Amino acid sequence: MPDSRLTFAWLSRLAFALSIIFAITLAGCTVSQTNDQQFVAQVGGKHITVNDFRFNYEFGLPHLKKGNDPKRTYLDYLIGEELLAMAGYSMNLDKLDRVVKLEEDLLEELLVEELFRQEVHNKISITREEIDEAIRQSKVKWKLRYWAESNLDFANSISATMREEGYAEVVDVIMGSNPEIGIKPADLETGYLSVMDVTPELLEVIVNLPVGDISAPIEINGLYFIFQIIDIKQYPLIADELQNSAERYRQMLFYRKVKEGSVQFVSQFMTPKNVTTKGESFRLLVNATLEWASFSENSSGDFLEAVQSATDKSSVIFDLQQNLDQTLVTFSGGQWTLRDFLGRYDVGSANIDIKDRQAILAELNDEIALEVRNYFFTNNALKRKLDHAQNLQRELGSWRDKWVYEAARDYYTRDLSITSSQVEDYFAQNKHKYMIRSAVEPTFEKFAKQARRDAYIKDAQKILADKIDSLKAVYPVIINQAVLDCINVTSSKKSRWLSVQVFKQSSNRMAKPIVDPAWGL
Repeated sequence: MPDSRLTFAWLSRLAFALSIIFAITLAGCTVSQTNDQQFVAQVGGKHITVNDFRFNYEFGLPHLKKGNDPKRTYLDYLIGEELLAMAGYSMNLDKLDRVVKLEEDLLEELLVEELFRQEVHNKISITREEIDEAIRQSKVKWKLRYWAESNLDFANSISATMREEGYAEVVDVIMGSNPEIGIKPADLETGYLSVMDVTPELLEVIVNLPVGDISAPIEINGLYFIFQIIDIKQYPLIADELQNSAERYRQMLFYRKVKEGSVQFVSQFMTPKNVTTKGESFRLLVNATLEWASFSENSSGDFLEAVQSATDKSSVIFDLQQNLDQTLVTFSGGQWTLRDFLGRYDVGSANIDIKDRQAILAELNDEIALEVRNYFFTNNALKRKLDHAQNLQRELGSWRDKWVYEAARDYYTRDLSITSSQVEDYFAQNKHKYMIRSAVEPTFEKFAKQARRDAYIKDAQKILADKIDSLKAVYPVIINQAVLDCINVTSSKKSRWLSVQVFKQSSNRMAKPIVDPAWGL
C-alpha cells in the first residue's frame, strides 16, 4: 500500500510552490497593455518574458541586484546565461550524461505533478457559500492540550486513565517517571486554533468536545494524539470581513481540498496495484545501509556503487551485492529487484539521520511506496500524453537551459587554474572582504581556502564575460527597456539581506531555476 502520509506532505508543499502569485503594477507606466508574456529581452530566437524575469528576480539572491538599476543588472545576468546555454546547445552539451539523467528525473517529477493537476487541482471548486461559512466558523477558536503516543493500545489506556484521574495528574506521573524526556507542561499546549488551523479529523473530534473532557486517540502523521480542550473563544464577525477575507479563505479551502483529494486519488489509484514489500529483502537493504553509514564519514556518495564494488565477504554490503537480483517489491503486473530500486533511489542523498535505524526504516519504506507510486503515475501520464502539456514543457525547457548553461560554463573554464601566488595576491588586494565583526585582522592562513575559491570565480567570470560578448555577435540581443521599467518588483534595498527560495518537497528542487549566485561575487 502506498504511504498516504508521505503523499499528503509532498502535496501540501507542492500546492504552495505552484500557487505563488505576484502582482504587477502598471501605475505610471508608459507601456500599454504590459502583460506576463510580453518580452523583456530577446536573445537570438529566445524571449525572456515579464513572468520569467519577475519570478527569477524575486527569488534571486540579494547580491545579484546591484547598481542604480538592479533590474537591468539582474537581466544582464539572465541574458549571459541564455547566451552560454545557446552556445552549449550548439556543442550538443544537452546530450551529456548528466544533463540527460537530470532531464529524465525531472520529466518523471513533472508528469506526476501534471497528473495531480489534472485529477485533483482542476476538479476542485470553491463556492461563495463555502467561503462565507469558513469565515464564520473561524470565529470560534479552541485552545488545546495534547499527548502523543506511537502505540494505539497504550494511547487508549492513557486516554482512559486521563478521564478517570485527570490530564494534568497523568502527565505529572509520566514526567516524574521519565525526567529524561525534558518536556514542560506548557510545551504540550497550543495557541488558539480555528477551524482552518486543524485537520478535518481533529475538527470532528473537538467540535463537540466539552471543555475539560478528554478525547479518544486520533492518528496524525503516524502518532496517536489525545486532546483536552482548555478554553473556547467566540469572536464577533467584523464589518466587511466576509468580503475582505474571501480570497484568503478561498485559498485555504483550496489547499485543504487539494490535500484531501490527493489522498483519496492516491488511494483509489494504488489500492488495486497490490503493492507488497518483501521483508527479507527489505531487512537486507536496511542493514546494508546502516553498515555503509557506519564507515561513510558524511553518509554521502553513491550507495549503489559502494554495493557493486564491495569485496569484504563478511560485510552486509557484500551480502546485499550477492542478492541484488532478489525481489524487493511486487505489484500488479510486475516486480522490482533490489537492483531496480537502488537504480531509482539514491540512498546517499537521503535527508535523514542515516545512522538511525528507525529513521532508515521509515525513509526506505516511504521511498519504496513513493517510487512505485511515481512509476505507475508516470506511465499513466505518458499514456495520456500529459508530457505534451505546455506548462510541463515550459518548466522542463527552463531547467534544461539551466543545466546546459552550467555545462557550457564548465567547458569554457575547464583549463583555468589558480596558482598559490595568485591566491595570495587576491587575498592581499581584497582583505577587506574577509574582515570579521570583531575587527580582528584576517589572516591568509584562516581564509586561504575561501580566497582560492573567490580568486577562481573572479578569473572564471572574466573568461565567461569575454565569451558572452563574442556570443552577442552570433545571437543578437534586444532589450525592451520600457517593459523592464514597468515591472514592479521588491525593492533591492529592502531585500538586500533577505532571500526567499521555494523548494518542492518531492525532490528538494527549487520551484524554478534562478540566476547562478556566482555571478555577483
